[in-house]
Amino acid sequence: MLLKIAGSAAVLLACAGFGFFAASEVERREQQLRSLYASFLLIQGDIRYRKSSLPEAFLMAGRKQGDFAAFFDAVARRLYRDEDIDELGWIVALRAYDFSLGDIGRILGDEDADIHSILEEQIDVLRRKETHVRNLILFA
Repeated sequence: MLLKIAGSAAVLLACAGFGFFAASEVERREQQLRSLYASFLLIQGDIRYRKSSLPEAFLMAGRKQGDFAAFFDAVARRLYRDEDIDELGWIVALRAYDFSLGDIGRILGDEDADIHSILEEQIDVLRRKETHVRNLILFA
């Protein structure tokens, strides 16, 4: 009988210990979420009131001490490359001229590609398509 009581007490204490551990983990996660939320509010304020760019706002959030400082620093470094911004501008321009993403990747990946002559050729293709569509509409 004494063994059953001791076993029951051990199970009860183990469950209580596990419950306290789980509660402390939930509390730690809640604190991390509050910290993350505060960081996003800081980023939002920097963008809205200081008119900061997104990379600058992430840099400011990364300077704050907290659980996510390294994360925000890494994001800011990834966002703040001029070469990427230039390449994105070319991607948007080429998409406007009806190039597929595969074609854009091949054009931008080829260092010897003459983008201006490629655009002139694409303009000719688009003009032929326009003429074809106009003829279809006229004869419909």
